Amino acid sequence: MKKGIIIVFILNVSLVQAQFLEFGTGMGLFNYSGDMARGYNLSTIQFGSTFFNRMNFSSHVSLKTTLGFGGLKGSDQNPLDPAAAIRSASFDHKIADFSSVLEYDFLNYKEKRAVVRWSPYAYLGLGFLTIFQSSTSTEDLSTTQLTIPFGIGFKHLIRRRFMAGFEVGVRGMSFDDIDGISEGDLSQKDFQFGNPNDMDWYSFLGISLSFIIYKIPCPFPYDPNEWRKN
Repeated sequence: MKKGIIIVFILNVSLVQAQFLEFGTGMGLFNYSGDMARGYNLSTIQFGSTFFNRMNFSSHVSLKTTLGFGGLKGSDQNPLDPAAAIRSASFDHKIADFSSVLEYDFLNYKEKRAVVRWSPYAYLGLGFLTIFQSSTSTEDLSTTQLTIPFGIGFKHLIRRRFMAGFEVGVRGMSFDDIDGISEGDLSQKDFQFGNPNDMDWYSFLGISLSFIIYKIPCPFPYDPNEWRKN
């Protein structure tokens, strides 16, 4: 699985013959939601960092590949229900978050004659969550899981060489065991397990800054010496 992630990342970098490419980094907040906590909870926030590249195929469509590092944690310290109070479980993970998503910019802000230099955008793709270090009171845990990242964001072009961004997104899960609490052994269910019909998920809220490397030919003509002609 890890080799597959590396191969996809390398392919994304190598396919830039006719586009321009961005390399960037960012930081933000990871937040877990599942059987131990619901929604956005200040007690479960963990800091993280990201590294990414973005291929711009057109004025509106981009492919962004991201590798993030951070943490996810949760506990029954503030129980959601009587079952959680009896269960008294907890976890604290160190994670790697890989994703490859298609972004759609709602405004055409990259063209040289564009009226605005910013745009909101939406994204959707596929990814993987890998837990490489964990402290947990449970044993029902999968260390690598498929994710479906989706969300919205905002980009701002700075002097045609830098891109500042803000995004908030959710990673939907294919399994119910980030927290080690799932349906488990149904014959031993007495308050030990969570709701098998309510999948775990986590979110990421962050800011980023990237540097644009122009290739020739590229979809957005750019003449760095144009000012000399005027």
